[in-house]
Amino acid sequence: MSQTKYRALITAALLAALYIPSAATHAGSASNSQQQQPKPKLQRPGTAKPPEDEPQDKDDAPIRLGTDLVMLDVTVVDMSNKPVMDLTQENFVVTEDKIAQKVAFFSRDEVPVSLVFTIDTSGSMRPKLDTVVKASVNLAKAARQGDELAVIEFKDQPELLEEFTSDINDIVDTLQGLVASRQTAMLDALYLAADYASKEGKNRRKAVILVTDGLDKDSYYKFNEVVDHLREADAQIFLIGFTGDLDRDSGLFHRSDKSKAEVLLTRLAEETGGKAFFPKELAEVHTIAEQISTDLRTQYSVGYYPTNTKRDGTFRAIKVQVSSGTRRIVARTRNGRTAPREGSAPPPSKP
Repeated sequence: MSQTKYRALITAALLAALYIPSAATHAGSASNSQQQQPKPKLQRPGTAKPPEDEPQDKDDAPIRLGTDLVMLDVTVVDMSNKPVMDLTQENFVVTEDKIAQKVAFFSRDEVPVSLVFTIDTSGSMRPKLDTVVKASVNLAKAARQGDELAVIEFKDQPELLEEFTSDINDIVDTLQGLVASRQTAMLDALYLAADYASKEGKNRRKAVILVTDGLDKDSYYKFNEVVDHLREADAQIFLIGFTGDLDRDSGLFHRSDKSKAEVLLTRLAEETGGKAFFPKELAEVHTIAEQISTDLRTQYSVGYYPTNTKRDGTFRAIKVQVSSGTRRIVARTRNGRTAPREGSAPPPSKP
């Protein structure tokens, strides 16, 4: 063998070792990482609610129907991103796993929202936090009758600062008391915020607004675990990502941090029928907050009984299409649902 070919083989082997770790090694390191890191729990304020196994007050218990009615919150906009609110049930076509479903429930009435503010208060958010808080306060003050709000902050771990309440003054005081420090565990915060909204929000329509400025650095949960959980939680996710400071090249073989963050945040939002925003200027946050408020107030409620009645815990892809003459309009809702498993109780359903 020539010396030139020998050197080429050695170089190829080194590159393979550096950039293509084996699947077993990758899986092992991910598994070890989660074993070493404690599973996060949502820290609660000193006056926590009764434990989940205590009976709820009869009037506050969620309504459960003896069916598997699937409810969708659908946002419809035109090409100028303005809401379209003059549609009827006949304008909607719903498919599950590409099979047409019969719409059994339809409404365009404004409904109350259970909304969780989930704010990144890691150290890097310090110069942005004041503007974020002001925009969040304005959104909180726009709450309508029946709405309930909660506040979670996250640094290296999420903390529930204010449980669901209709007292806007409590929410405002909590938001205005946020202080930035430490690292970022964004995926954990999103996982637990969606879980909290799903389990403890009294309204059928649930949403999480998460604000962050960087890549996840300290989370226990992995991206795919969070995606799977969001499909089960059925809470719309609106993400505001300050990714401008991440715009740097991470090397020849890798996308920039900015690109990775925006792809990740967009995917998480789209899975739930929400939306991701990436403001170029800090002042844009106020306009974004107004748009999120509009989205939550101008949605259609569409329900159907799935033709596939198997309770096997599998993912079912959902698509909603709308038509209205020559107008070009687009519907946005969650990308799918996870079917219940045999023996589990029907999901709470409250049209």
